[in-house]
Amino acid sequence: MTELVVGADVGGTSTRVAVADLDGHVLAVAAGGPGNPNLVGTAGSAAEIRATVRRALQDLPGPVRGVVIGLAGGSRAAGDPAFLPAAVPGPSGVPAALVSDLAVGFSSATSAAEGCMVIAGTGAVAGRISGDDLHRRRDGWGYLLGDRGSGFWLGRAAVRSTLAALDEERPLSALHTAVLADADAEDYLGLVEASYAHPPTWLARFAPLVSRHADDDPVAGAIADAAADLLAETLAGLDPRPGEPVVLGGSVLATPGPVRDRFAARVPPGLALLSAESGLVGATWIALRRLGRASEARHARLVATLATAPHR
Repeated sequence: MTELVVGADVGGTSTRVAVADLDGHVLAVAAGGPGNPNLVGTAGSAAEIRATVRRALQDLPGPVRGVVIGLAGGSRAAGDPAFLPAAVPGPSGVPAALVSDLAVGFSSATSAAEGCMVIAGTGAVAGRISGDDLHRRRDGWGYLLGDRGSGFWLGRAAVRSTLAALDEERPLSALHTAVLADADAEDYLGLVEASYAHPPTWLARFAPLVSRHADDDPVAGAIADAAADLLAETLAGLDPRPGEPVVLGGSVLATPGPVRDRFAARVPPGLALLSAESGLVGATWIALRRLGRASEARHARLVATLATAPHR
């Protein structure tokens, strides 16, 4: 009989679940709707996770030996003792754990038990991971209070720089021209109106323009430099140690580009910078490690078999 583990990666857009055997072969994947308890409430989150886990386990033989749920906005659910029993189907007594989405992101890219995770997408947050969960956190305060170096921060900086150039009647740089074109604006007033006609995070749409022009436009390059400075400062607050993995996630940092390159030049030497994989790998890996099944080979197998696993 095949023994199983379940890993769930739950966020504001979707709920995703993977089922694997104890050797790290992913056997099935299922996707559901939004599950962030800050958006759908703890009861709604638990119900969505439960339904998606049931679908992933359908027709698979063997008992479930462990469940790990990586949850964005998980602090609300962590304080509710009824959450895990409601979220995990099947017989009671199956070991189940709720961990930070930062821990899941970290473990998606490495089999190491300790290191740091830095995410810079629309928002920005970093955390120190130890023993499969988040132990220290930096930033992640949202666009009003933090998210320094994020896509929103980059986009807002690009728009501010464009407005300043228009105000001061300075020549427009390539970045400024691109911002006006992307906003379908011809002047100061048009750009302001476009910016206030959308939710604040709409400004993140201009972040790719900064990356596109960072190497040939000094204005864009200065913004990319400033973002990299802020993200490196956030990481420094976690006291990264030589030899530790630092996993990078989000659209600004996960793939090579001007901000990531500048960030890499600013972090202490000796750190292993890795790109995040699917959070399903991370959650399922943590479930295996909690059962004493940790090995680099099993981690690599999770990454390799996730792409070909049946989707339900």
